[in-house]
Amino acid sequence: MNNIFKQLKKEITYALNSKSLTLAYQAYGAAKMAFNLGAITKDEFYELNTMVVVNGINKPSAGLE
Repeated sequence: MNNIFKQLKKEITYALNSKSLTLAYQAYGAAKMAFNLGAITKDEFYELNTMVVVNGINKPSAGLE
């Protein structure tokens, strides 16, 4: 597990715990950029995507505002 992946995972967890939709979008953007630049693998991106989009942004019960 590389350092960038760990940092992104930490940022996503913080965004979701703080219930901030803006931070969630920023964390998703950072993950997408890291993937596009080749800093994380496809599998790592899918894991981060599941965390922030599936279980956060697109999940009303997550309570993001």
